[in-house]
Amino acid sequence: MMQQPQVETDAIGAGEGPPRAVPWSAWVTRQDWVRWCLCYVPRSWVQWWATSGWRQPLQRVLWGLEGFLYLLLALMLCHALFTTGSYLLSSLWPVMAAVWRHLLPAVLLLVLSALPTLLFSASFLLLFSTLLSLVGLLTSMSHPDYTQDLDQ
Repeated sequence: MMQQPQVETDAIGAGEGPPRAVPWSAWVTRQDWVRWCLCYVPRSWVQWWATSGWRQPLQRVLWGLEGFLYLLLALMLCHALFTTGSYLLSSLWPVMAAVWRHLLPAVLLLVLSALPTLLFSASFLLLFSTLLSLVGLLTSMSHPDYTQDLDQ
C-alpha cells in the first residue's frame, strides 16, 4: 500500500500540501544574496571589494597562470609530436633503408647520365651571354653619342 504524503497543517488544520522543491539557482536569481551579503559580510570586506587595489595583483596572477598554462600546453604538444614522430621514424626505418639501397644507385645513375647535358647547357649559356655582352658593347660604342660623352 502506498504511503500518503505528509501534509503540513496550521493551527486549525488547513493543509497547504507538501512544499515544492526550489532549485538552488533561484537563490541567485532572486537577488536575495545581495541582502544576505549586506547583512553578514563585514563592512571592511565590502570596501575592499569596491576598491580596485585587489584587482591588479589578481590580474597579474591570472596572467602568470595563463602563461604557465600556455607553456605547459606547448610542452605537451612538443612531447606528443616528438613521441609520435619517433614512433613513426622507427617504424619507417626499414622502408627508408630499402629506399636508400634501391633508389640511390638509380638517382646516381640519372645524375651521372645527365652530367654531359648539364655541362653542354652551361657552356652554351656562358657562350651566349658572352656574345650578347659583346654585341651590346659594340652597338653602344658605334652610337654617335659615345664619342661626345668621351670628349666632355
